[in-house]
Amino acid sequence: MDAKAAARKTAATREGIKTALLCLMEQKPYHDISVPDIVLEASTARCTFYRHFPTKDDVLLACCKDRFEGLLQRMHEDAHTFHDTSLGYYKYWQDHLPFLQLLQKQDLLFFFTKNLDRFLYEVTGGVHPSENDGPPAKVIYHFFCSMSAMSGILLYWLNTGCRESAEQLAQFFVSFLAEGSDGDEDCRYFREHRRYPFNPSYV
Repeated sequence: MDAKAAARKTAATREGIKTALLCLMEQKPYHDISVPDIVLEASTARCTFYRHFPTKDDVLLACCKDRFEGLLQRMHEDAHTFHDTSLGYYKYWQDHLPFLQLLQKQDLLFFFTKNLDRFLYEVTGGVHPSENDGPPAKVIYHFFCSMSAMSGILLYWLNTGCRESAEQLAQFFVSFLAEGSDGDEDCRYFREHRRYPFNPSYV
């Protein structure tokens, strides 16, 4: 078997295991699902499972990462303005709402959110702000701040019945960026004087 065929087989096996877990999660509580259950559902061998995933949690983590990688691709395609970027973000999750609702049904949204920083760190290439040849710390922290804000809006939307459209959510996010600082003295000072009212050692 050549390298490309082997890679395709590996990808297909991993996909089958992930699909099996998600199918089982539709039928029973996550904590009741065992590795033998997943193996049976995926029509594979137990040794094959462990060749690809150390634990059941690693399978779910891979499912989350798949969605997150798709999200970033979507956002990059639409990244012309803050509005375009956030609209791409919320449209993506509207398209993948069943996955979020499955996590919600299983009380596993925390699993996604607690790994969010890990996903973001991988997206930024694992570059630490202190490295001289990496992006400035300000850029990295702005990225994390905006992504966390978008995720907070997403979770509130999900937990309150998904009433608003992606366009509405994008407008809420952009208005947060544009209007959220009106009551803050430091922000007003910057708008008026184009400099900060503190020593800008970091920004």
